Amino acid sequence: MGQKCGELHAASLLRMRRVMKCLGMLPICQNLFAKVFCNVILVITVGYSSSWRFSFDYDFDYDFLNDHFSSTIDLTNFGALVASHFIIVIELLWGNCSRDVDRQLQEIHYQMSAHLDTPANTVRIRGYCNAIYGSLFIRCLIFCLVTVYNNRALTYYALYSEIILMARFSEFTLYCAVILFLYHELNLAASNVVKELEKTRFELWSIRLLSLEKLPKLQRIHGSLWESIRCLERYFQLSLITLLMKFFIDISALPYWLYLSKIQHTEVSIQHYVGFDEIIKILEIIVPCYLCTQCEAMQRKLRSMFYTITTDRRNGQLNAALRRLNLQLSQEKCQFSAGGLVEITTEMLGKFIFGTISYIVVCIQFSINLRASNSSQIAPSSTPSAHI
Repeated sequence: MGQKCGELHAASLLRMRRVMKCLGMLPICQNLFAKVFCNVILVITVGYSSSWRFSFDYDFDYDFLNDHFSSTIDLTNFGALVASHFIIVIELLWGNCSRDVDRQLQEIHYQMSAHLDTPANTVRIRGYCNAIYGSLFIRCLIFCLVTVYNNRALTYYALYSEIILMARFSEFTLYCAVILFLYHELNLAASNVVKELEKTRFELWSIRLLSLEKLPKLQRIHGSLWESIRCLERYFQLSLITLLMKFFIDISALPYWLYLSKIQHTEVSIQHYVGFDEIIKILEIIVPCYLCTQCEAMQRKLRSMFYTITTDRRNGQLNAALRRLNLQLSQEKCQFSAGGLVEITTEMLGKFIFGTISYIVVCIQFSINLRASNSSQIAPSSTPSAHI
């Protein structure tokens, strides 16, 4: 069992754990001294970045003293970045239950191969996770390159925190891929069970019983998978909703900075930085929403598979097993929630994008009206008085 469990972890989360340890998000070893050391690094990093940021000893791309609206958005962005960085690392260090999640997922993978005769093949999950790792590497590389190209202190000081956020959200995406993989395997196993029930309909009772006994096993595995999703929600209880709020602020504010740089004719490197950052943030949130929606579709497919069984419905034992399984499948849904506030689906993604677009329009329109109001107030005061 350990070998097969190790295969699943090695194919999915092992490399992310190493990356997070290198970034200082996780301690090298699980003891109090290592956690305190990571905590000290976090406090020093966040404290130094905040003290420098609020010293205002750097160049601004807007009129900081007179443009209060832009300064408010700027400081809100930085506050959200620092708060997200702090919450993510603290939750990982002191509320870390990743071992429970990994243990449950690995046990489910073993039970499916041992009790439902599914092959212990990790090729599919390796493909999913390699794509996610490749996407994370490309996004981090592009973000680092545009930061160097922009060559401003403000972006350099935000680089480390932004990478921390990308790593944490990519970890959630990897877990979504693992859940999708297990649901796919569970659907294959369920399809094989249905075929066996049809095939052994006229066989001896001893052979028929072997197929019937797989239904309770399938029900237990599905219940374990549902419990692992709830455990996964507890693992990301604070950081997931924090990341979504941070992405909402960034995706809404970045087009405003692009608009501001256009009308003020700032350097083109700033526009490139803002544009790439916007694309990276949008791609970041699309993938897990799609994976979570696919998991929900797999759950519906599994439920419909047993609702439509018409084979040998006069068998009391088969009917009882199917009723229990259908009742569980109808009550327990595969839905990921962020802190119990929003469900991670493509429907949520649509509402998210619509909200950001509305916020972008409001910000730009408010800025235009504010500038027009300021111009109208400055114009009379600057007009010279006529000589009497």
